[in-house]
Amino acid sequence: MMDKNQIIELLKTVKYPGYKKNIIDFGMFQDAVEADGILTINLRIISDDLEKLQIVRDEVSRVLSQNAYPNTKVIIQNTMPKVETGKIQSKASHNPMDGRVKFASAKYVVAVSSAKGGVGKSTIAANIALGLVQKGYKTGLLDLDVFGPSAPMLFDINEAPLVQDEHTIYPARKYGLEIMSFGFFIEKDSPVIWRGPLVMKLVDQFLSDVRWSELDFLILDLPPGTGDVQLTLSQKIFITGAILVTTPQDLALLDVSRGANMFQKVEVPVLGIVENMSYFICDQCQALHHLFSRGGGKKESERLKVPLWGELPLSPLVMQQSDKGEPIVSAKPDTKEAQAFMRLVEKLIDTVATG
Repeated sequence: MMDKNQIIELLKTVKYPGYKKNIIDFGMFQDAVEADGILTINLRIISDDLEKLQIVRDEVSRVLSQNAYPNTKVIIQNTMPKVETGKIQSKASHNPMDGRVKFASAKYVVAVSSAKGGVGKSTIAANIALGLVQKGYKTGLLDLDVFGPSAPMLFDINEAPLVQDEHTIYPARKYGLEIMSFGFFIEKDSPVIWRGPLVMKLVDQFLSDVRWSELDFLILDLPPGTGDVQLTLSQKIFITGAILVTTPQDLALLDVSRGANMFQKVEVPVLGIVENMSYFICDQCQALHHLFSRGGGKKESERLKVPLWGELPLSPLVMQQSDKGEPIVSAKPDTKEAQAFMRLVEKLIDTVATG
């Protein structure tokens, strides 16, 4: 006779390929039915990766056949049902051509973006989010950098958040901040090789199924570039505005121009530009050195008619705190580096309050 509790415990040993979590914790298990001596396991896995689906099917059959269920049939539904999630409100635009909706769980949705990778975007997004928390605002951080998620390392979070079922995911919490990242659900060194449609399914799920609190701010850490995530996201929800992160080099500034043009086309206002790694202060002589050119962020802000919110130093302390999983705004709030981030936070608050 079938013991459903035993079956669930056995299925907890089956991990989805490339992920830390098992198929039960992911909410993939739907039901188990026994008839005519055959045990049928019903799973729902939203994926078009047939190879991975077959791996799961074979592993479920193997585990159950070795534990008193030799005749097992595994059925996998791999399409998303149409459901009402309640997380996105009705259309907030009177333009019939505009399919965007207002995100229900946050008053302000702010994207932190860089058209070029490696400029410190994720570090800036994390510290801005923590700065908002210090200012008393309920804040969430959504790490949408699918191919290079940084939040798990920046916050030293090694366990996946609670997944109650396939449409209910609870964000992690640290330093008073709510955090969600694709990186919570994959093995640390696992490469992400996904096509655009699969990436967008993930973004849709994070927008619809994550159970945020009633937030004042949701900070979006976007992937570098001007690809599928940026374009589709800006067409799905109303974004209060974007913060563009750059470094002083001409190549990075060229990419800022591309990023600004992209946001202009999708009607997302660019709130400000942040020039990171603008200079380095020698800890021996206290001399200021411009290692990567000088004044480029200011010139670009003037050309784009977008305010330059700040020039952040290249700081070993910021790097060390990020690598430790203790962002500097929370760990060392009295340092000059933390205060530089807090000035960005004040710029953001002032801008949305008057906008």
